Amino acid sequence: MNLGFYSYFIAAIAYGFFAVLLLFSWRESLQGKLLFITVTISTIWAVAAVKIALHDESYLLLYQAFEIVRYISWYVFLLKLFDVSSSDVEQSSFQRFSHKALFLSVGLASLFLINELLAKVFSLPGQFVLGITGNVLLALVGLVIVEQLYRNASAGFRWASKYMFIGVGGIFAFDFYLYSDALLFRSIDQSWWDARGIVHLVAVPLLAISSVRNKNWSLNVFVSREIVFNTSAILAGGFYLLAMAGAGYYIGEFGGSWGKFGQVMFISLAVVFLFVLASSARLRSQIKVFLGKHFYKNKYDYRLEWLRLTEDLAGSGKSRSHYRTAIKAMAHIVDARAGSLWLCDEQKRYRNAGSWHSGHDKNVLAADDSLISYLSEKGFVINLRQIESHAEEYEALCLPEWLSEMQQPWLIVPLHGVDKLLGFVVLADPLFVRAINWEDRDLLKTAAKQISSYLMVLETSAQLAESKQFEVFTRLSAYMVHDLKNIAAELNLVALNAKKFSKNPEFVSDAFETVENAAGDINRLLQQLRNKRAQGEKKVEVNLSDIIVQVIKAKQQALPAPQYEVVMASAVVTLDKSGLSNVLAHLIDNAQQATEDDGEILLTLSETTGFYLIQIKDSGHGMDEDFIRNRLFKAFDTTKGNAGMGIGMFESREFARHLGGDISVQSKSEKGSIITLYIPSRLSPA
Repeated sequence: MNLGFYSYFIAAIAYGFFAVLLLFSWRESLQGKLLFITVTISTIWAVAAVKIALHDESYLLLYQAFEIVRYISWYVFLLKLFDVSSSDVEQSSFQRFSHKALFLSVGLASLFLINELLAKVFSLPGQFVLGITGNVLLALVGLVIVEQLYRNASAGFRWASKYMFIGVGGIFAFDFYLYSDALLFRSIDQSWWDARGIVHLVAVPLLAISSVRNKNWSLNVFVSREIVFNTSAILAGGFYLLAMAGAGYYIGEFGGSWGKFGQVMFISLAVVFLFVLASSARLRSQIKVFLGKHFYKNKYDYRLEWLRLTEDLAGSGKSRSHYRTAIKAMAHIVDARAGSLWLCDEQKRYRNAGSWHSGHDKNVLAADDSLISYLSEKGFVINLRQIESHAEEYEALCLPEWLSEMQQPWLIVPLHGVDKLLGFVVLADPLFVRAINWEDRDLLKTAAKQISSYLMVLETSAQLAESKQFEVFTRLSAYMVHDLKNIAAELNLVALNAKKFSKNPEFVSDAFETVENAAGDINRLLQQLRNKRAQGEKKVEVNLSDIIVQVIKAKQQALPAPQYEVVMASAVVTLDKSGLSNVLAHLIDNAQQATEDDGEILLTLSETTGFYLIQIKDSGHGMDEDFIRNRLFKAFDTTKGNAGMGIGMFESREFARHLGGDISVQSKSEKGSIITLYIPSRLSPA
């Protein structure tokens, strides 16, 4: 009996089955993908070993090559586990160690792989000993990595991965003994080599258990209703055929001269009857209902799903974007590869507030848009694959054209607040197509309620924090007014005594000192109050071009000096002239601070449908998309340290929106910025 064949054949089946499970159940984690690659390589290696066990020498090179490639894949997988196995405090040092160890171990394995390939071309003395020595060293390196990973892992990761340590450690330990024995006796022990496949067979379920325990590897497998149904049908058909074959054998044995004929006819009719039953849609439906009612639980383990959703949302403190966390929590439920979140803003328009694995979409939906109305009234989860096949269900829905341009949109999940549609999430197709049934929809709607509550709490917290900041600002303003009153009192006192003591040298000296101190205090207060003047002055008819020229003239002392490219010579509107001047001065000041002295700042005035556009373009260091979306217009969030209070851009946008306009920003890091101020042309005098 060829024990090696059966040993490696069963190991290949086990590895192959585990690889299929991983393929259909990984998420986005790097560790899950590396485990899938490692198991796939091990499958190929086991198949090559089966051929070697059958004495097929043509597979020897493939076997030897994948022997080393298998070591490399295990090294990469294990060393990447250092990224998720330790605490946050120790993680950076472990990552540095893993990167160095990865380079050395993979480099060593690559050298031995090259040696195996060259051995097929050049016949050199000692080639066998060198190859066996390489395998001994590679197994030893694997044991060291497993030991270091286990020693430095956190208690939680050690518990979740203990079976993986046993399985992989057992593989490396067995290989180390096998090749050490071969190095000592100059030949590989056939019995040990045959038993090697059993070691790998035992390791596979241990790996699977650790995969299920580790959320970072993202294995989440359940047996679907279809698999249960098909398996039950096959088993029932098999038992039926066995029973019919037994009955046919009985007819053939005891049927006399008609026995053989009766046997053939009986078996033929039995097979035809089986196909008739198998093709019956009604019977199939009844079997599915029977299995679902008596043998099958729900598609989801709702306790685990709820715990995972809660954990995903609770873990948002580690993420810079709460919106990204909300999208990711929703996407995990149905294995979506990407997603985007739209939320209602102060102007009752729905904007893209965040994204996960997808680009930022700048399209805006009005409150009366067909999609918004449908989601508000129906509250259904929209399956974009079923729009055409279920036209009657979506007859009142008209999707925006830009939705089809997104990255494979699949589901639209509404997020309802207390009395309005808070927003919605657009999820992209999963890696593998899956059907959505009532159970998926109910789970998504339930999760949407939780996520809506989460977003409303975030919004309320942000508003409360902003109110607290305004309260601090008001208190600070009161202190400043108090200081100004004291300064004014000192100066008034000097003015009152000037006529009486103007010829007294000591008085003059004290007066100059008082004025000098007052000037210093005023300059300090002006520095704090810069760009924070109140709005609401009398509206007058002004030419936007004239205001731009005036502000640019006032800003010529700082570098780089702003320039004005005249596109429109005249654009007359009625607004607060001082407020607009302050906004432009602030935007130019920001551009000057962000741009080197030899850079360029260019202002233009143009017109589009319904708006005049004042554009400030600079060649400065620019801003990334995350900063623009989450920080640029946020009150009291400043990058200038003590030099600013972070309300300049906030006040500028509020001024524009008060007019009915807005401010848009286009920028990329190290590539400059373009700030566009929209002023409604309806403000023009009739």
